[in-house]
Amino acid sequence: MKIVTKQVSGTIMLHLEDGSKRFLVHEIGNEREFARTDTKAENTVLASFLNFLKSTLHIDVNDIRLVELTNTQTQGNNLPLYVFEMVSSEMTELPKGFAWETPESVRKILGTIEIEGVPLFE
Repeated sequence: MKIVTKQVSGTIMLHLEDGSKRFLVHEIGNEREFARTDTKAENTVLASFLNFLKSTLHIDVNDIRLVELTNTQTQGNNLPLYVFEMVSSEMTELPKGFAWETPESVRKILGTIEIEGVPLFE
């Protein structure tokens, strides 16, 4: 019997003081994707992603606000996509493999996945 590990993905839309926006992405070589983590049986899907943001990316989850939840299809598997927003005077430093990317980069990522309901980035 094959055990399937469920995952959850997400991004943070960072509103900078100069009016520009950046999005949290995971860098794999030259490729970009939304950050993702395995869900934990003892946590809800949302709690699993929030714990990932806290423990892996050192994001203060008290500084973010959930603005969108949609479902994506990746390789035939459902993958929830959470979109948070955060206001900051500067980009928070992220660990290796993660970066703050431009909206254009995020549009490319969105073009590679099947989305059920499109998130609105205002």
